[in-house]
Amino acid sequence: MSGRSLVLIVLGVVLAGLLARAPAADAQGPVAVVIDGPTAVAPGTTHEYTITVTGGPAEDNGTFEIRFQLQGDNLEGGDPTIERTLNNREGVFLANVTAPNAEGTVALLVRAKSGGATGNETTQTSLSIEVFRPVELRATIRNNGAAAALNVTVRFYVDGAAVGTTTLARIDAGGTAEASVSYVPVGLGEGRHVVRIEADMDGDGVIGAGEVQEQDFFYKAAPSNTPAILGTITAVLLAFLVLLLLAIRRQRRQG
Repeated sequence: MSGRSLVLIVLGVVLAGLLARAPAADAQGPVAVVIDGPTAVAPGTTHEYTITVTGGPAEDNGTFEIRFQLQGDNLEGGDPTIERTLNNREGVFLANVTAPNAEGTVALLVRAKSGGATGNETTQTSLSIEVFRPVELRATIRNNGAAAALNVTVRFYVDGAAVGTTTLARIDAGGTAEASVSYVPVGLGEGRHVVRIEADMDGDGVIGAGEVQEQDFFYKAAPSNTPAILGTITAVLLAFLVLLLLAIRRQRRQG
């Protein structure tokens, strides 16, 4: 064996030894926390959020811990407003969060700790949540045809953006059926807005001849606790009479 070959073999053994002694903690990675849940909700409603913590000493048979609470200017009716603590070994937590009664923006703050035999590591993150009173869109469709209409897909749009879809299982000949969706109008400013309804009669995803497509506009006023009729659409397209009623459904605090 040549001297050069011997040197290469020795170097290879040394490098292999160094790699074998690399700290196991490096493989764990830093502590990270992810919040998964709705970012637009109605006042006073409760929603479940999944909080996942990974990395740090807890990965090696340790314990993960989270402390979470709502933060914002007006948190009346919200929960939790005082820090709440959960811990386990898996790092996955389910947290129920109730939105405040007032409209606005709040934050769900989460502080996380990963603890184990080698010590503790911490981090924190937050999720911004928009709280708005929902807008309800309703469409009553009358079938003036001679045959029943089955599985009618009804889509609602506001200012060109899809805000909800529902399916009417059956509209009997000469009968009516009501379709409705409720959505949280994040970013919907005061003033004029265009609403459009589409009824896909044959389920092909395309609004063609003999199918319903109609639009009108409404005005959104400043926040109020009084229900308001925003606009009405009446249209006759072949065998269908469409009446679109737009309303803001105001939720009142009970008790």
